[in-house]
Amino acid sequence: MKRSQLFQAIAQAIAFMGAVLIVAASVEARQPPQQPPPAQGQPQGRGGPPPAPKNLQVLPKDTPAQEVNARMQVIGQSLGVRCEYCHVDEPGPDGRRDMSADEKPTKNTARVMMRLTEEINTKLASGLGKANPVSVGCVTCHRGVPIPKQLPAILTDAAADKGMPAAIAQYRDLRKQYYGGMAYDFSENALIAFANRTAAAKPDDAIQWLQLNLEFYPKSARSYLAMAQIYNRNKQDKENAIKNVEKALEIDPENAQAKRMLDQLKSGH
Repeated sequence: MKRSQLFQAIAQAIAFMGAVLIVAASVEARQPPQQPPPAQGQPQGRGGPPPAPKNLQVLPKDTPAQEVNARMQVIGQSLGVRCEYCHVDEPGPDGRRDMSADEKPTKNTARVMMRLTEEINTKLASGLGKANPVSVGCVTCHRGVPIPKQLPAILTDAAADKGMPAAIAQYRDLRKQYYGGMAYDFSENALIAFANRTAAAKPDDAIQWLQLNLEFYPKSARSYLAMAQIYNRNKQDKENAIKNVEKALEIDPENAQAKRMLDQLKSGH
């Protein structure tokens, strides 16, 4: 290689390296400055790695943060709630977040429930003599709602406190919000069973519950048959009893129970 060609190659190499250094400097200038790691005990930001758990009273105190967070997510999903239901976790960049604080009564309730499920599962394992028996969890009772009351109890309380129109309105609201989920039983038989339990003390209320059931299940022969039984047994109203049992037979002509009841009503037995 001639000397002139050698100098030209060196110049090109120097120019190329200079361009690389310029690009690298430009990229570095656009990168945000790295923040120093927080001091020991200083709370992490919301987007950073989870800090070491504090104030653990049910789980072992050395439980890793990832495992604690996973357990909390399962509990939250089982109750249909978010972290702030039990913890101090205020929204916004300036909101206070102190997961170790015991300010909310719901947190203590959660601890009681966690110990209860552990106790039940321990007794199941020892009592059944199985290594891996069916276990219970928060979702077993809560089914996605914070207060695990059964639908009949909710409706009974609503009717007693606010009257039947308010109780029926609450049923519609709950059905609109939770239908298709596991929180409440909105099946055809649920209101029939509830009406039958209500019939002895409040037959008129029971009939309203069955009429509500027919709005959602218009082909429910069982609802008509239940109303016929209430009219006959609780209200001594044979005429309406016959009308309803006949409607049940229109929907289900082979219903043996309805046939027997209709024969008894018409024969006077």
